[in-house]
Amino acid sequence: MTIISALLLILSSLAACGDGRPIPVGFSGQLTGKMSDIGVYGRNGAMLAVEHINAAGGINGRPLKLIVRDDGNTPEAAIAADRELMDLGVVAIIGHMTSSQTLAALPQAAQEGVLLISPTTSTPQLSGIKDNFVRVLMDNQYHGRELAAYARNVLDLRRVVSIVETDNASYSKTFEKYFSNAFEEYGGILLRSIPYSAAAAIDWKPVMAELSGLNPDGILLTCPAQDFVTLAQNIRSAGLTARLLSGAWAYTENLLHWGGNELKGSIFVIDFAADNPSPEYVAFSNAYKRRFGNTPNFASAFAYESVLALAAGLRKTGGSAQGLLEAMAPSEPIKGVVGTFSIDQFGDVNRDIFIVTVRDGQFSTIGLRQGQPQERLP
Repeated sequence: MTIISALLLILSSLAACGDGRPIPVGFSGQLTGKMSDIGVYGRNGAMLAVEHINAAGGINGRPLKLIVRDDGNTPEAAIAADRELMDLGVVAIIGHMTSSQTLAALPQAAQEGVLLISPTTSTPQLSGIKDNFVRVLMDNQYHGRELAAYARNVLDLRRVVSIVETDNASYSKTFEKYFSNAFEEYGGILLRSIPYSAAAAIDWKPVMAELSGLNPDGILLTCPAQDFVTLAQNIRSAGLTARLLSGAWAYTENLLHWGGNELKGSIFVIDFAADNPSPEYVAFSNAYKRRFGNTPNFASAFAYESVLALAAGLRKTGGSAQGLLEAMAPSEPIKGVVGTFSIDQFGDVNRDIFIVTVRDGQFSTIGLRQGQPQERLP
């Protein structure tokens, strides 16, 4: 019996006779444009979870119905997409996929009493707060500090330059902040922070000239995958050999498809490992490949786990949105496809963090940091 089959059997045993009406669940994320890879993969992960839960009998006999909207990667489009979903009566919304979109959409959701469950929002601006928000990805203050510790204490990097995308500043600037604070605590130096907007046309030649003058041994790239590849190619063409460092945002399959030898040795920090050998992850990955024809990424896995967490809450509320936040947070440990995780009273998650590199054209795990109960860092 496969792990997925076992999961379906367990879920089926929990299903009871119900009225059979579908329970509407929303998904809101970027499905078009430059950052659509994270949204499309997230949507697919949520779809797969809904299909597995429904195959096992749904929630007390009622199937989940996933209703998908494109949030357009703008605040206005995110609010409009969620408005449509709420008007259709969804019990919760899986989304959004970036911190800036979540921050834009949350006030409306809170006003309407609809829960946002984000697979990939990691801004610390939402940590330790009682609100209508649950996440399954660790707060990026932990990502930033763990990456800094690895860069300084394991790689022995001493001088780092940061290039940071600012349209998603609620994620990127906080990640940079916690990385730089920790890196300097460990005796390193952040030489320069270079901001840019992904929405603008960029001439990278002056940036490369500045990098050549500074000659850092590490470059922190806090940006989406497409920009990471462009920057990596420019950095290597400029003759710079600095180690490339990044967080979760750029860690997608498209990075490997678009990139080449320039990515070799790049270091990422995230709660996800593409080479995860656990039976749960292998079964999930195989099921995803059969369903969608490609390999899942972190957005796929965390969207799947977001639906699992939602389903656990809905079983407690009998499929109702009323009392859903209290039913979900705090939670008992949830056995997900990436690993076991739990949600605290504020809707924040606790789970392990992986250090990952690019080796032979693939993501390869090289370190693990044990998860700890979240507490806000200075």
